[in-house]
Amino acid sequence: MSKPCRIEAQGGLAFAVDGAGRARVEWGAPDWLGAIGARFASAGAACEPAIAATRAHAGADALGAFASLDVAWSESPLAVRTSLRAYAERPLLVFRIEAAAALAGFASGRFDEPSVAWPWLRPALRAPGGVPDDTRVFGHQYTEFALPAMSSDDCAGFFLLPFRPAVAMPLLFAAPDGRTLLLAPLGAFHEQVIAVPRDRAGAAAGVRCGWHGDLDQAPAGFASELALWAGPSPRACLDAWAGFLRERHRTVRPGRYADRLGAQLSYWTDNGAAYWYRTEPGRGGVAGTLAAKADEMRREGVPFGIFQLDSWFYPHRELRPFDAPDVSVPPTGLVTWDARPDVLPGGIPALRRALGDPPLAAHCRHFASDSPYFALHEAWVDGDRAHPQDAALYGALLHQAAGWGVEVFEHDWLVECFLGVRGLREAPGRARAWQEGVDRAAGEHGVTLQWCMASPADFFQSVTLKNVTSIRTSGDYKYFVGSGALWAWFLYGNALARALGLHPFKDVFLTRRDGDGPRDGDPHAEAEALLAALSAGPVGIGDRVGRTERELLWRTCRRDGVLVKPDAPIAALDRCFRAHAVLEPAPLAGATHSAHTAGRWSYVASFHAANAKETLRFRLGWSELGPDAPDGPCVAYGWRSGRMERSAPDGGVDLALAPLAWDFRVLAPILPGDVAIVGDPALYATAGDRRIADVRAIAGGVRVDVLGAPGEAVRIRGWAARRPAGAEALVPGARHALDVAWDAASGRFDLDVAIPAGGCVQVRVACG
Repeated sequence: MSKPCRIEAQGGLAFAVDGAGRARVEWGAPDWLGAIGARFASAGAACEPAIAATRAHAGADALGAFASLDVAWSESPLAVRTSLRAYAERPLLVFRIEAAAALAGFASGRFDEPSVAWPWLRPALRAPGGVPDDTRVFGHQYTEFALPAMSSDDCAGFFLLPFRPAVAMPLLFAAPDGRTLLLAPLGAFHEQVIAVPRDRAGAAAGVRCGWHGDLDQAPAGFASELALWAGPSPRACLDAWAGFLRERHRTVRPGRYADRLGAQLSYWTDNGAAYWYRTEPGRGGVAGTLAAKADEMRREGVPFGIFQLDSWFYPHRELRPFDAPDVSVPPTGLVTWDARPDVLPGGIPALRRALGDPPLAAHCRHFASDSPYFALHEAWVDGDRAHPQDAALYGALLHQAAGWGVEVFEHDWLVECFLGVRGLREAPGRARAWQEGVDRAAGEHGVTLQWCMASPADFFQSVTLKNVTSIRTSGDYKYFVGSGALWAWFLYGNALARALGLHPFKDVFLTRRDGDGPRDGDPHAEAEALLAALSAGPVGIGDRVGRTERELLWRTCRRDGVLVKPDAPIAALDRCFRAHAVLEPAPLAGATHSAHTAGRWSYVASFHAANAKETLRFRLGWSELGPDAPDGPCVAYGWRSGRMERSAPDGGVDLALAPLAWDFRVLAPILPGDVAIVGDPALYATAGDRRIADVRAIAGGVRVDVLGAPGEAVRIRGWAARRPAGAEALVPGARHALDVAWDAASGRFDLDVAIPAGGCVQVRVACG
């Protein structure tokens, strides 16, 4: 039996072993995670040893100085070493598993049954009072788009998709006062899992953190590390952990406008769009239908910058017909990445010409095992699926893509690539090599990447990639679940993406609000457009011929199609990590911001996304906005109502939302002279930097730098305690006065300015 021992990280986060060999995590409360041990599982047999001995030592690494424990077990069927580090300058414990010798044949046979688990957490054995009352546990299930899930503190109440593993990562334990412990990997992202009980009947199995059950070989020295990070809130923990990953891997993220997909409005033909496996009668099939839509958008001044081609364009093992009533998504693999001759007899070049030669975004998925590619490229084969063993095939596809005029390669079905082919999972490093190979080939061919149907591990691994400009963070539009569930999925997923520096894509949407059904419109189109615009990622529409509502589009972009975005993705507030915004009667709220010289502009969106039918009544305080909170007194602008209210930084709003209703506020800083600039009220991101390049206080007033398409008419809205003394527009070599319409009752003022040929104009407003 081991002797009592204890190591402590910054802030009192500690790992302690008592005289009976029971291990616990303390942080204010004495037992946050329940009994902690190790568990081994292989070929259906399990071993649950006791701690036999510990050895303490000290050291330092990239995370800082640490105290460490090497932990020995009463028995160990695998030659592995387990240890734990506690950091003096971070509230952080790190659990490590290392292969002491080359290992083979140790798989448990089930992905969500780790062959070696350290730590193995048993919340059911938690000491009384061990964790703050009403602590909740949040995680992202190992599914496509990382489904958000929530449980009580026993970790056995998650709603999990039955066709995906019972794995949730990262895992956050959030107390009512905000304090949070986060469990998340520091590396070996595709080799380790956090397995949770699938239901309450399995609660005794606890939470098993370690090497997934399909890993079947490991070289000596292979190691995985799992962080237990403490912080004041869920989002703070996510940011601290992800910030270290990005620092460790020297992550370089493309900017928000790095490719045409992120910079301009796009047109989509994916699931949820009007022309996903559908055509218009009498329009000449697929090419004729899509050409008709492209022509209509140009004729009506809808400025799309890129045209997406989805999986319908190439052959799968199981071909899906067009214009069929079935809307299922057959998961069979790609045969060749070439145009289907029955759909596009002239190939992609002919289709692109018919569309007017726009840049393309093109879809790709997992491979079928009978693909002729594998007569030329070595592959791991698993039933009807296969995966190439190196990046050469992807290099060939990306060369082909560049020749077609493809600027964005959308790799979909990432989760299916990994979970569908055992060979990709059975040895360390294979999944990382696959994704880094795709990323490298994309860079070599001048193509950027969109990740789609990513698992949590795919999100994490992106820290080593350079060309992923966007990632889908919620399920398919108008498919599988309703609008509210997708809005919540999106905002939860965005919190993870934002911490990792990724730009989310909300998915396609339809713009007409006077229709419904698969093609004609969406009564919630305005909320879809709002979320898309505030994502800081792409904005993609998928309307059929005659059904695009331009006025809705102008809320997301300028007249030249340039998207106007906030500085960061809108993401769920901390409050949402303690009550599931779909499965419980709790509001969904998210925030983001634009930063200028004069301060921070906050954007706050609230939704009733819950299954509950009653009206939700709640108060939302500006102090809840975290990194998006106002940094001083502000004007709270009701975007939908146009009302303005002066507010303190600790102010807020009382809301009552009916099912699927929403509210949107812009918080603009009050500047010297008692004046505030909201920005362009026609846009959701009113002060986004592709419309408002900067705002700064100047002597006697405020200066606003306005961008736009030449000839575009732009309204600037603001607030002033007193009538502004005047305003003027300035361009090099010229200036002219602007009329200012000011309302004394509300303080609101508007002025209109025309964008000159150079695309920018400086506006100065003199305080009264």
